[in-house]
Amino acid sequence: RRATWQANSTGPAILAREATAHGATMVHISTEYAFDATQDVHLEDEAPSPLGAYGQSKAGGDAAVASTPKHYIVRTSWVVGDGKNFLKTMVSLADQGTSPSVVSDQVGRLTFTSDLAKGIIHLLTSDAPFGTYNLSGRGPVVSWCDVAGRVYELLGHRPDEVSPVTTAEYFAGREGVAPRPLHSALDLSKIEAAGFIPGDSMERLESYVRAL
Repeated sequence: RRATWQANSTGPAILAREATAHGATMVHISTEYAFDATQDVHLEDEAPSPLGAYGQSKAGGDAAVASTPKHYIVRTSWVVGDGKNFLKTMVSLADQGTSPSVVSDQVGRLTFTSDLAKGIIHLLTSDAPFGTYNLSGRGPVVSWCDVAGRVYELLGHRPDEVSPVTTAEYFAGREGVAPRPLHSALDLSKIEAAGFIPGDSMERLESYVRAL
């Protein structure tokens, strides 16, 4: 808990103070973990309601960054990029002939790091108004189980080889799991109005898996 707060709250607060002192623009990555999922789709001005220590620390960092005049808080979710990630795990399981159980009651949209980086660059280079922007992939709101089933299908397997399970069932008996909001979909109206249109998350998924 202490390390989490140092990384996600104290660190951004120090950076925000320095940004203010030097007139610099600060970009801060936020998360849907700041919310409790009572809303099906999250708007930028939704009041924070984090469920656990990680979400609380991120909400604290968001508040600190919002205090510096020139800031972009970019809220994202379900990020996929290089290195270990959910899609690569599902590809590996499919290749091994494993039939996994994947949570079906957490829903949202994938965000690929290429879109995330392009969106941030757009904000910085287009003189977009400072503030908070949601940034994820576009397209249908799906569950992790749906995503896994699509990966299996792309690899020539049956989607029903992936079994749905609730979050409570999946994490039963496990300790140290950060509570995650069941609804992670972000409203993208603001960043689209600023001129950036993210890619369709499921189309990105298909390209990503086929390139592995």
